[in-house]
Amino acid sequence: MVSAYGDWNAAQISWADRPSPAAHEVLIRTEAAALNFPDLLMIEGKYQVKPELPFVPGRDVAGTVVSVGSDVIDFKPGDRVAAQPQFGAFAEYVVAPDWTCIAIPEEIDFAEAAASGTVIATVVGAMRLRARLQPGEWVLMTGATGGVGSAGIQYARHLGARVVALVSSGEKEAAARRLGAEIVLRSDRIAASRNAMKEALAATGLKGVDAVVDVVGGDAFEGAIRCLVPGGRYVVVGFASGQIPQIPANYVLVKDLIVLGSTLDRLFKLRDPGLLEGIGDAFAALAAGKMTAEIDCILPFTCFSEGAGRIASRRAVGKIVFQGFGRERQ
Repeated sequence: MVSAYGDWNAAQISWADRPSPAAHEVLIRTEAAALNFPDLLMIEGKYQVKPELPFVPGRDVAGTVVSVGSDVIDFKPGDRVAAQPQFGAFAEYVVAPDWTCIAIPEEIDFAEAAASGTVIATVVGAMRLRARLQPGEWVLMTGATGGVGSAGIQYARHLGARVVALVSSGEKEAAARRLGAEIVLRSDRIAASRNAMKEALAATGLKGVDAVVDVVGGDAFEGAIRCLVPGGRYVVVGFASGQIPQIPANYVLVKDLIVLGSTLDRLFKLRDPGLLEGIGDAFAALAAGKMTAEIDCILPFTCFSEGAGRIASRRAVGKIVFQGFGRERQ
């Protein structure tokens, strides 16, 4: 429970009555919940969505439907679901809008589902719907071994595209190659100049990429946008660096580039057919073993600060998943 915006170390476990679902909501008993970088920003009061205090953070939950609201038609008690409410997921019982829920195939366990819900939806939206990535095209994925990045490498390959991964260490380079990246750029080895990333890419024999999916922002933006071929697409997904870059409009004009934002809430609310089809396809690939849920570690919920620290320090390779919600399961 967050009582005041600030340090995520100050968040405390509290007890409250079980919520009841409204007309278009689903009540879920939590089996696993995953931590995302935006959860930490929300706790600190730095995210674009600022819930009324006090609030329960968390936007990635997987569990079993307990009850549904009067107007819910796609889900029923007993269904296995993953859901992405804007917040509220770090609780024993979670109320989520029905439009944020996804049915989980039996072959996927709850920890995998929690680790995959938001990241799969994010990369489907960014790569399939916004970048319109095509087979044979090259895509540059920043933050390539985080939760979204790990899913992004795999999903791009699933679409038949080829991947350049931007990572910050040798350990992350190995992970990116294991996931399917053909070219890996090391930000810890690239000089701090706007053309250095483009030069590092050219040194591999590739003159440019067709698309960039950026979850980092900050300094990575300046280099990544210069890696695009003329007419390329740049998809802004997030700002894990904590720095929001300024778009050089003159450069966008001269190279005839397309810069796009990609956010899930609008697509989920619309029940966008392309998004739902893409998520279903990606979950089927996950169930068949063609994609994997990249999990850094699974921790008891009482170790929230440990998991948050791994994300904040950028040590996590994949998702942090919590289990053990409720008194009897701690």
